[in-house]
Amino acid sequence: MRNSRRAGKPAGRKPEKQGLTGLFTKGKNIPTTAQQTLPYREMYRDGVCRVADRYYTKTIEYEDINYQLAQSEDQAAIFDGWSACLNYFDSSLPFQLSFLNHRSRPGSRYSVNIPMQDDDYNSVRCEYVEMLENQIAKSNNGIVRTKLLTFGVNVDDLSTARARLERVEADICGNFKKLGVKCRSLSGLERLELLHGQLHPGSGSPFRFFMGYDPQNRAFPPKTLSPRTVSIFVFSRLFRVGTTWGAASYLQILASELSDKLLAELLEMDAEMTITLHIQTVDQAAAVKSIKAKVSDIDKMKVEEQKKAARSGYDMDILPPDLVTYSNDAKTLLEDLQSRNERMFLLTFLVVNMAPTRRELDNDLFTVSGIVQKYNCTLKRLDFQQEDGFLSSLPLGHNGIEIKRGMTTSSTAIFVPFMTQELRMDGEAVYYGLNALSHNVIMANRKKLKNPNGLFLGVPGSGKSFAAKRELVNVFLATRDRIIVVDPMGEYSPLIKRLGGQVIEIAPDSPHHINPMDIDLSFDEENPMALKADFILSLMELIVGGKDGLQPVERTVIDRCVRQMYREHLQNPETAKNADSPNPV
Repeated sequence: MRNSRRAGKPAGRKPEKQGLTGLFTKGKNIPTTAQQTLPYREMYRDGVCRVADRYYTKTIEYEDINYQLAQSEDQAAIFDGWSACLNYFDSSLPFQLSFLNHRSRPGSRYSVNIPMQDDDYNSVRCEYVEMLENQIAKSNNGIVRTKLLTFGVNVDDLSTARARLERVEADICGNFKKLGVKCRSLSGLERLELLHGQLHPGSGSPFRFFMGYDPQNRAFPPKTLSPRTVSIFVFSRLFRVGTTWGAASYLQILASELSDKLLAELLEMDAEMTITLHIQTVDQAAAVKSIKAKVSDIDKMKVEEQKKAARSGYDMDILPPDLVTYSNDAKTLLEDLQSRNERMFLLTFLVVNMAPTRRELDNDLFTVSGIVQKYNCTLKRLDFQQEDGFLSSLPLGHNGIEIKRGMTTSSTAIFVPFMTQELRMDGEAVYYGLNALSHNVIMANRKKLKNPNGLFLGVPGSGKSFAAKRELVNVFLATRDRIIVVDPMGEYSPLIKRLGGQVIEIAPDSPHHINPMDIDLSFDEENPMALKADFILSLMELIVGGKDGLQPVERTVIDRCVRQMYREHLQNPETAKNADSPNPV
């Protein structure tokens, strides 16, 4: 059931209407349950959602790419590509960018794939798996980041909406592909699971719902989201969902220029929060007409100020500073819209913080306010609009907040939704530490990368040998790959002996030696005699070649001798193999 509370009202006073908190009203259209509060009508199996009578939306989940760590040229290319993506949306295609930072459940976290085996090293595996699980648990305090793009169309029927949404989805995925961003469309069940996670913060309960076989592809109303477990308490400046405290705010942009690090710093917070950007494109002709009207109004005000100056007897060129600033900004904006690839957008920037206690919520709000103040912005609380702000943060394409800021393409694209790409592979993945920006674990399988080679570089004492030994142990425990270590300093011998490996010492006084004259006849595609002749020629070049190298006559003699030396071996390989000779290593 839906719950509602009003604080600070004197006894005996008649309750007033509060929109969606309407248990105190008798209006027919006022919702009285949490399910009626959810701002959508039906969710279809293919991911299409009917939000209003003629408004249908769809959601795309996209992955991250390396932007913050890229070079300036690469960042400029990504910024231009993101601006082109924004310019794709026209005035009939509103869209919503959602960034969900939520606590992961233990079952949904990244798992270590190092199974126990029938050998003598399960104790080492248990200790190593425990270390990896502790690192995964500590990585970013269990915060999982999800990035979504929700877009919608206004049409009369479902079939038309599906056709248009599929076409728009293909275009958006094509634009993302040009940036190197992987994306996919969410099904109706996945969208319901996202809504369930936002409506049940901190509960840790998994989403269990089975749509079943439905040949008619009928819709699923909001009652599918466990109605008996959703409870919303609305206050003037805070709200509660279940036992979790929340606060909905909007970003008031005061700066004339913004930095692309603002959104990145907000997303890097180790807190449960949702950042939502509702963006509506303004028709280009209407935007230009509106800016021209503003320029005309400013020119009219300038003329009036000049007339007033002439009547007062002082210089007509002296104008109020604000008027001069507005005039320059309006003319610059008009020039951008007319001569550059710029469009006008209406932006609503919402921030919803969630915390298990009110003290933690206040600390998170204080941290967010400090971040936005560095960039000359202000975090304003949505007084008496907490529920509207919370529902507007759901990835449904619904915006119930009418606070909008006009921005151009460049100023809107400054909120670049990319930070750093995560590297977490499944299967025989090796642990390589924590991501410097996202603080998540890096698990990679070199054999699946474009370049499987690797180097450890660093100053003395930075941990190069330790990193190499850790990777060696991980490969030994998780794979069946052959491991060959060339160790001139002898520091890997104790580890190799502990793992049951063979240590071969090559030194003047050691019992082992390398036989450079040994020949392998197992080559099928190439001539083993030619390979061995080339090897011995190279060896003689180093030993007796001197400064000028071997002469052509000397090379001919060596090549002839090599072939004569292996003639008996090639004629009867078994006899030569059983002959008394040192075993090559």
